[in-house]
Amino acid sequence: MDEQAAQDRILVRAVLGGDAGAFGELVAHYQKLVASVAWRYGVRREEIEDVVSEVFFKVYRNLGRYRPDHPFSTWLYRLAANHVVDHGRRKKREAGRTEMPEQIVDTAPGPRENAEGRERAVLVRGALRKVAPRYREVLFLVYIEGMLVADVARHLGLPQGTVKSRLKRGRDAMRRILVRRNPEQFGGIDAVS
Repeated sequence: MDEQAAQDRILVRAVLGGDAGAFGELVAHYQKLVASVAWRYGVRREEIEDVVSEVFFKVYRNLGRYRPDHPFSTWLYRLAANHVVDHGRRKKREAGRTEMPEQIVDTAPGPRENAEGRERAVLVRGALRKVAPRYREVLFLVYIEGMLVADVARHLGLPQGTVKSRLKRGRDAMRRILVRRNPEQFGGIDAVS
């Protein structure tokens, strides 16, 4: 067991024993993880803080269900991902689609190549938003956060084969979306695996 996992178990036991300060330590350590999950799943930048608070409220209410035979970070990640998906569904019912913030893209004018690269980045991010969440999650962790497949599998509590399968299906889905929407820019990627 690594040092962080041992520390997490001590903190969880303390919280379950009534120590509010221990819960504050868990929040301080993991709030960036929860915020990154929210962003990855397309929560608008101005809503992320509220979503993080909602997730930790759920964590506090459900901490008794946490099983210490699994890493706390994995349990928290799954809880956060499920909450964010539910949040997205609520937002869609209330007012349409949940979008990733467009401010992520650098819109400063530059040489033609940079402008074309930025345009492609916008199109790729748009395609990523259309991919099913289970595929989007592994695509983001591997290609944007640079995690290894083994680390993603451990982080999500999935077999490596499942992560590899989701990566392939996610890439295939993005390829189809990009080619269908923008054949002039992405028409040649069908031949690429």
